[in-house]
Amino acid sequence: MKRREFIVDTNVLLVASELSDMSLDCREKCVRFIHENIGTAIFVIDQEFEILGEYHHQLNPRGNRLGDMFLRHLLTQRYNKAKVKNVPITKIQEYEYEEFPDSLQEKEIDNSDKKFIALANSNKGKAPIVQASDSKWIGWAAALKQEKIFVEFTCREELAEIFIRKMG
Repeated sequence: MKRREFIVDTNVLLVASELSDMSLDCREKCVRFIHENIGTAIFVIDQEFEILGEYHHQLNPRGNRLGDMFLRHLLTQRYNKAKVKNVPITKIQEYEYEEFPDSLQEKEIDNSDKKFIALANSNKGKAPIVQASDSKWIGWAAALKQEKIFVEFTCREELAEIFIRKMG
């Protein structure tokens, strides 16, 4: 059986670690996602460690929260191709990547999210971006799908409600 690949947005780890305002149901879904996949999936990160750097800024690899343990897993397994896939992205300048699709330039995508999209594009859409608490991704999902970049929402219903509330 082929192992699934995932690109995990930092907010999944924050929600799982109770460092978010998302519901208990959403937290449980993020915890379940991590527990179900940590031993069986391949987690995709960039070779330049932009994503690991963001994780490290938000979490503590010596800590005891689930997100901390996930970060520790990636740090200790980052060269184990059966668990972590290192994919190159080319940073042009801060928050700009060669692999970021031109068609998305007008979508007002947050700078901090561009590395995840560039990574998914560089990985040829083989891994969805797992998203938990940023409702703007609901609005971007269709444009991303056009580029063969897919988003897997752990808390789709809750995010859709937040998106509608914020965007009208």
